Order: sequence, then structure tokens, then C-alpha cells
Amino acid sequence: MSAVLPLLGGLLLGRFVADRRLAIATQVVLFLIAAAVLVASAPSHGASHAQGALLAAILAPVSAAVLALGTLWRTRTRAAIPASQR
Repeated sequence: MSAVLPLLGGLLLGRFVADRRLAIATQVVLFLIAAAVLVASAPSHGASHAQGALLAAILAPVSAAVLALGTLWRTRTRAAIPASQR
């Protein structure tokens, strides 16, 4: 469930946060929180800490891609709005 945090957060950050550096920094913080929870809670779900770390490693590029997708969504939306209405 904690893996949803950087996925949904990255999409919304990319879409609504205009400052790129702020969006990336916030996405990194969201990923670190999710990775820590994944690794720490893995044994209580019948897995090892190493398997939790593997899931966190897989989550990293997915989180980056979701942030890029949100940014793409923002640029496509702005391109569809005429300049006189911005």
C-alpha cells in the first residue's frame, strides 16, 4: 500500500507543481518513505528484507516514470489551451 504514495504523488506533482526542482525533491522524499516502509514491513508479510529492497529498487524507476508522465500531462494540457486564455 505504501508503494501507492510515490505513484499517485508523482502523477499529481508532475501535473500541478510548476517548479520542476520542487516536484523532483518531493518525489524523492515520497519514494524514500515508501521504500523504508516496504523494507521494514516485508517480514510481517512473509517476505525477507532483501525482497522488500528488491521491490523498492523496482519502484524507483517506476516512480520517476510516473513523475515524467505527470509532467507530460501538464505540458499537453497547456498546449491545448490557447495563449489568450492562460
